[in-house]
Amino acid sequence: MSARDFIILCVICLIWGGNFVLSKWLLSDLALPPLFFACIRFMLVAVLMAPFLWPLPKRFLKMCLAGLCVGALHLAFLYTGLKTAPAGASAIVSQMLIPFAAVLSLVFLKEKIGLWRGFGIIGALTDVCILIYNPDSFSFDVGLVYVVLAFFVMAVGSILIKGVGAVNPFQYVAWMGVLAIPVLAIASFLLENGQFEAAKASGWGLPIGVFYTAILASIVAHGQYFRLLQTYDVTLVVPLTLMTPFWAVILGIVLRGEPFGARLVIGAAFILVSVYIIARRQKQTPTEVL
Repeated sequence: MSARDFIILCVICLIWGGNFVLSKWLLSDLALPPLFFACIRFMLVAVLMAPFLWPLPKRFLKMCLAGLCVGALHLAFLYTGLKTAPAGASAIVSQMLIPFAAVLSLVFLKEKIGLWRGFGIIGALTDVCILIYNPDSFSFDVGLVYVVLAFFVMAVGSILIKGVGAVNPFQYVAWMGVLAIPVLAIASFLLENGQFEAAKASGWGLPIGVFYTAILASIVAHGQYFRLLQTYDVTLVVPLTLMTPFWAVILGIVLRGEPFGARLVIGAAFILVSVYIIARRQKQTPTEVL
């Protein structure tokens, strides 16, 4: 991976880390309905990215399936899980994305992980657990099941993106937003209540949350993430997103006053080493999609 793309991926993870902290605040502290909030987020994405909808790509159906997985389904499960699941446990469970994506890429894309990248993935997973594990808050919650499902469908979407071919990342994000609106709107109508009352009670929280999650998390971060998946192996790009919980912990300390200790320092140091090993072991040319 080039130095420029590695820096871009670091910024993506920073945005997603901030998104994790902000979303937890909106869903738990301000009590916004998760499906309703996800729908409003994608409405803004669809409006801003509408000029990129046309012309339709050749593999339109596969792009739609990828967009539904990474967009509507992923956020529906994730936001529902964050509503009830402990933050630390959710962050740990979210790392199931790595083994999910690795197994799916081996089966469907015939990609090879390699010994060193395998050690890097295992080391990074272990370091993330050291970084964010809290025995006091790690208790079973039905919300954890939703978080697992969220990152399984994201892994499926990552594999599907790899097979879409040459598509403008902005077009992918645009269709991701358009496809998500009816799915999330119907789900919110059927499964939630008090959406508008909660939105009114949130004050400036909802506009701030929608602006951050729609423009930065969806348009900027997901757009660049899609481009990186087209350029590099899934088994390289997805493990490097392990930097996201690192940024989430740092932002939690700065913005929410969460505790800082030796475990954070040790975990942060080791996860960066693991991420470096994964990046260094990437092949010079991307694997062709079969």
